[in-house]
Amino acid sequence: MSSRETASTPHLVHHPTIWASAAAVLPAQMCLTVLAPLNDTIQATYGASATQLTWLTAAVFAPTALLELNFGVIGDIFGRKKMMQIGLLMVVLGAAVGCFAASLVVLAIALVVLGLGAAMLLPATLASAAEYSPDARTRAHALSRWAVAISVGAALSPLLSGLMVQQFGLGSAFLPVLVVAIAALFLVSFVARESKSEHKRELDWPGQTLVIVGLLGVIFAIIHGSEAGFGNALVLLAFAVAAVALAFFVVVELRSANPMFQVRLLKIPAFAASAAVGLLGMLSFLGTAYAMAIKLGPIAHASPLMVALPFVLIQLVPLVLARWLPALVHRVSSRVLLVVGLIILAIGQVWLAMLADGTVDLLPLALPILLLGIGFIVMFTSLTAAAVNSVAHEHIGMAAGATSLVRETGQTLGSAVVAAVAIGSASAATSAQLGSGELPPEVTQVANEVLAQGGPLALANAPLPDPIRELVAPIATAALERGFDVGLLTMAGLSVLSALIVLVVMRPTKRDSGPVPTPGADVGLVG
Repeated sequence: MSSRETASTPHLVHHPTIWASAAAVLPAQMCLTVLAPLNDTIQATYGASATQLTWLTAAVFAPTALLELNFGVIGDIFGRKKMMQIGLLMVVLGAAVGCFAASLVVLAIALVVLGLGAAMLLPATLASAAEYSPDARTRAHALSRWAVAISVGAALSPLLSGLMVQQFGLGSAFLPVLVVAIAALFLVSFVARESKSEHKRELDWPGQTLVIVGLLGVIFAIIHGSEAGFGNALVLLAFAVAAVALAFFVVVELRSANPMFQVRLLKIPAFAASAAVGLLGMLSFLGTAYAMAIKLGPIAHASPLMVALPFVLIQLVPLVLARWLPALVHRVSSRVLLVVGLIILAIGQVWLAMLADGTVDLLPLALPILLLGIGFIVMFTSLTAAAVNSVAHEHIGMAAGATSLVRETGQTLGSAVVAAVAIGSASAATSAQLGSGELPPEVTQVANEVLAQGGPLALANAPLPDPIRELVAPIATAALERGFDVGLLTMAGLSVLSALIVLVVMRPTKRDSGPVPTPGADVGLVG
């Protein structure tokens, strides 16, 4: 009996493969959120600069943007259970390396491996759950369980990693991911059934290669530019390489028989608007999450558990609203919901930027964080519905895949963009203050040397002699607070810009019908 025939049997609403898929996506999402409370500890342990912390975040997120779609195709061809097993083995390996990482380089390698595992697991688990729930009723149950596992993983990982690092040190933060991944691997191996796509799937190697070169070029240019300056020759070269690669990517995709991104869909105004919001909206939200983690951790030095709690609070919102959001999307136009969600998100971002410097208590943070969670999940839930409902039925799969690519790209770029804005602003302000002549020359000389080597974050936390540290650390800390506030306001501006794109480009409709994404799906918070 085929997997599809088996899945259509009424009593298999609770098919074991569905539960195994949900269990496997749990550690995948934990990989993407494990860094949230760790930045301060990483900075203190390795003396990491803000740029290096941004690279660590990019290390775990970039694989999902660059490889998730192709891993989905590979799973469809060779088997989704096999892909889940390989992905979980990658997570086990990455978490084990993270437990014993003795340098920033080794830690970065661990995060890349974790990101690769997550990139394999996200499409394989979703496709496997969907394969064993082919009708609308069983699929709703399956996707609900899958999405709840996503939200639980996103909330559980920072909480557990924060508790572990607070009690046992940095390496222990990866232990929860390791344990959950091992348990999921056993469950998938002994419970899940294999499934493959019934349709012919092919990998788009030229498109994949070009998009990797293009996006890595953009990421490198933004992150390195925040430290070296955007007029730096290497930064300009990276932007040029990225521009050429992405231009060729468009040409190749237009001519490809099996493109990974359907460029022609951008000719549809509603889809183009959805793609723009997917890119800018995810960039805005993940940039905000990263800014919040840096402000609470390496700048304000809140405890790892305190840094984790806002991320837990954000992830509780999808779980609370999951009962009502699908019905809301069916009753209210996606255009309206997108605008409302983005405006709520912008209000939360501005509110966070307006809080007093050094705020670490959960009470003053709670309301803006809840606004972030509500705004994001309303925007996210209506985003995919708007994208797939803007195209003909036979193109729904293409639209979903294209939307996923731009959304993951925005997620990857979020930390890089907000760091570039914040560190650029903080570096300029710190240099101006140090050059004002108010400090003794010998203090200025030492401070400028530290600033040149590690940026304002290194200066704020450098183990300098007390007389020097008491003079220069407050300058760098204040500049960093203001810089990340500017970054938060920039993210709010992107949210408002996204809302304007929806208002101008999308045509108003009374309501949308069709596929409704489950709250919480494919959401990752950065550290």
